[in-house]
Amino acid sequence: MKKHLFTFLVILSMLFMFAGTAAAAPLAAGTATLVGVEYVPGKGPVFTFSVSGKFSKADLKGALQVQGGANFNLHCTKVDDSTVKCTASKKVAGENVVLSWGGGTFWAHVPGAPEFCYGIWDWAETEDAWTLYGSNCQSNRAAYGDTFEWDNPFWGPSPYEFLPESPKCPWSQTGDAYYFPLCPF
Repeated sequence: MKKHLFTFLVILSMLFMFAGTAAAAPLAAGTATLVGVEYVPGKGPVFTFSVSGKFSKADLKGALQVQGGANFNLHCTKVDDSTVKCTASKKVAGENVVLSWGGGTFWAHVPGAPEFCYGIWDWAETEDAWTLYGSNCQSNRAAYGDTFEWDNPFWGPSPYEFLPESPKCPWSQTGDAYYFPLCPF
């Protein structure tokens, strides 16, 4: 019971802290709704807001507090007229947080970093060989036949399939990895 009471008091104090901060700060000339939170490998936590109205550069600043913990800044960028994406420290992964941004206060759970990473292989015509171009990280283990879309810097966007070895071409690469599903010639 004491643990629940303590958690409730911490959450209530965080709400009052952010409400006081939001009341003291000028409100943006628009509205914002938190539509998604994801962990993007290489970037960390990404918060996506649907917005309407005007948001100045000053409005693109925000704050985040981990439940019962530290404060962090939000670094926000306007993607288009209706979307703003914000990033925060990787230290907030796997935590419940309170965000103060765009004149509003939002509660969210930040997913942890993906656990399974697999190499992305493709045929490099300049090397005349299979080449490791990068990696794809995901929260669940890959299964043969899984696919995803990836933008290869040389060939452009293409579907990639998880295979036990490279496609049957003149050369093959063994080991689990994502591969381009078609032979290059």
